[in-house]
Amino acid sequence: MTDSGIAAGEHLASGADGVQAALSPLGRLAHVPVSEHVGVFERVLAGLEAVLASVEDAGGPQAVAGGDEESDR
Repeated sequence: MTDSGIAAGEHLASGADGVQAALSPLGRLAHVPVSEHVGVFERVLAGLEAVLASVEDAGGPQAVAGGDEESDR
């Protein structure tokens, strides 16, 4: 596993699968001391940022959650 919670060499999927993979470290919270929770949250954030970057690279900002509300007006 890398710091993002994704196995080394595993391609981070974009979209829902990527989000699920990025969130997977949250399942370990009950098994780690509270003092280590910040590290888990940081790994989740890094994973979510990677998914967002991959989605933006693939289709631009419009591909993220239906696009930007400002540009839809």
